[in-house]
Amino acid sequence: MLDVRPFTDQQWWSMCDAHMSLPEPLSKADLTRPFVYDRLYGVFYVPPGHHQHAMSILLAFRHGHTKGLAVAEHLGLEFSHGTADEWLRTTAGACFLSSVGKNVLAGSRDSLSVLERRIIGRQVSYAFG
Repeated sequence: MLDVRPFTDQQWWSMCDAHMSLPEPLSKADLTRPFVYDRLYGVFYVPPGHHQHAMSILLAFRHGHTKGLAVAEHLGLEFSHGTADEWLRTTAGACFLSSVGKNVLAGSRDSLSVLERRIIGRQVSYAFG
């Protein structure tokens, strides 16, 4: 059995529902694959069409929930685009690369550190300025 610490069983099953990989350190990740990055955990690979769900799950974790729908109700947001946008806008050290994007997308210019941008090594665009 895989050791999925620091995740609870409920968090792990939510990650499975969103087709998220276990996280890898940013410095060791294959950043050519679609991913969601959260400084707290690392890089999660996600298949095409699943990045919003993964981002919603990570927002849920930050608010003490395990499901994207629960955090959407808690914050009064739409699932999954509203919760994904909220995660990207409010989480320092957060970005993603979707399967259709050429650039990594972060919330704002302050979202990523200089070191994180250097490791990403490609153009970073900003959703919220």
